[in-house]
Amino acid sequence: MSWGCLVVNKLKLFKINWRNKTGELVVRPRYSSKLMLFLAGLSGALLIIAGSAIYNHGMSMAGFDRLAAIHRQQTLRDELTHLRSENQMLRAGLAEAQRAVQMNQAAYQQLDKSLSDSANQILKLRERVAFYQDIISPADNIAGPRIQTLRIERLAGPNQYQYQLMLIQALKHQQTIYGRATLQISGVAAGQNAVLTFPGPNDKPLVVNFKYFQELDGKITLASNFTPQHVTVSVTAGGQKLEQSYAWPKL
Repeated sequence: MSWGCLVVNKLKLFKINWRNKTGELVVRPRYSSKLMLFLAGLSGALLIIAGSAIYNHGMSMAGFDRLAAIHRQQTLRDELTHLRSENQMLRAGLAEAQRAVQMNQAAYQQLDKSLSDSANQILKLRERVAFYQDIISPADNIAGPRIQTLRIERLAGPNQYQYQLMLIQALKHQQTIYGRATLQISGVAAGQNAVLTFPGPNDKPLVVNFKYFQELDGKITLASNFTPQHVTVSVTAGGQKLEQSYAWPKL
C-alpha cells in the first residue's frame, strides 16, 4: 500500500481541527452509534440501580425494612389463606348443623303429633270408660234413666246448629225405656224473653227407646233476631219426667 493511501485512511478515522489562535492540533475520536447506545443504556441502568439503592437506604434510615415488610406480607397472605380455609370449614359445619336441626325439628313435630294423637285417644277412652261406668255402676248408685250429655255445634248455614243428646239407664237394665224428648231454648227476641221448643208441633218427635243408652241428634234453625241463652232437655218416659238445663255454648 502506498504512503498516500495510508494517510487518506487515517484522515477518515480522525477529524482534524485547527485552532487559529494557538495553531494547536486537536484530534477527537469518532465513536459508532451502537457503542453510544450501549453506553447510554449502561448509564441508565446504573442510575436506576443507584436510585433504588439510595431509596432503600433512605427507607431503612427512616425505620422501614423491605425484607421484613416482604416477610410480613407473606405471613399475612398465609394467615388469610388459613382463615379462608377455616371459614369454609365453619360454613360447612354450620350447614350440617342446620340440616341436623331441621331433621330434629321434623322428628320433634312428628313426636308431638304422635303424643297429641295418643292424648286424644286416651281422652276418648277415658270418656268411654266413664260413660260405661255411669251405666253399670254410677257414683250415686241411683238406678233408672238419666240425661248424660248434650252437645251443640254451629253449622255452616245462618243460625243453624246441630245437637247430640245422650240418654242412659243406670244399674238396672231389665226394662226398656219408652218416651219422648224435647229441647226448650230460652233467649231474647226483639228485646223480649222468648222460648223456642224443638221439635215443633209439626216436626217429627224425638222417640226414646233404649235399655242401656241412646243417642238422639238433630238440627235447629233459630230466628235471625233470636239470641239463645239456655237450653233445657226434657225426657218423659215410664211415667216420670227428667229435666236438665245447660247454658248455651259460646260458638
